[in-house]
Amino acid sequence: MLRALQLGEQVRHKTGDNPWVGCVIVKDEQVLGEGYTHVVGGPHAEVDAIQNAEANGYSLKGSTLYCTVEPCSFYGRTPSCAKTIVEKNITHVVLAIRDPHPQVNGEGIRLLKEGGITVTEGIEEQAAIHSLQDWLRGYE
Repeated sequence: MLRALQLGEQVRHKTGDNPWVGCVIVKDEQVLGEGYTHVVGGPHAEVDAIQNAEANGYSLKGSTLYCTVEPCSFYGRTPSCAKTIVEKNITHVVLAIRDPHPQVNGEGIRLLKEGGITVTEGIEEQAAIHSLQDWLRGYE
């Protein structure tokens, strides 16, 4: 999760109204892919990491995805990250904080669990809150 936080920090305040999220995908203690949220309309961190892993020839089946913020659940400017994660047969998602966006806020987690994915919340939660405090103010 610390690496995911570092990746998010690389794009702090460069993601429009989206949070600066970092993501790392791991299997058998090997990093398969890394990513971060791009400018508005570009890939979110999860999709960026998935594309990175697949570009390197890795199968994501049975992997664990670490993400600083809950994967989005709805199709807005980009497709639902939660649904994409389910489609890629990732088996475990570890996240720092829930996304307070009213269309997400637990819905991404629900979609992951419905898709058979184990979800672990709250890992490095305080570090993520500190990193994302400017973005989180918009939801107070």
